[in-house]
Amino acid sequence: MALEAKVPVVPVAMIGTFELQPADRLIPKVGRVGVVFGKPLDFSEHYGDARNAETLRKVTNQIMEAIRELSGQEYVDIYASAAKEALKDQE
Repeated sequence: MALEAKVPVVPVAMIGTFELQPADRLIPKVGRVGVVFGKPLDFSEHYGDARNAETLRKVTNQIMEAIRELSGQEYVDIYASAAKEALKDQE
């Protein structure tokens, strides 16, 4: 979408959400969540290639890496649905 619109992407990370809504709780705790904004990411070199799957993966990876840096979280190369299934299998 950003490539087709020819606009920068501002990475954003929310801090403290896990403490308020752990995976094992149905009702969240009351508390504060932080929001951190990163520097805009310029993908203008890819504007002409907005429908190329390899380009889209590269841009997505750069955005996710910027969010990971802002949040301080570890990168896990697995989809959430697969991680949830793996947890179910361990029970």
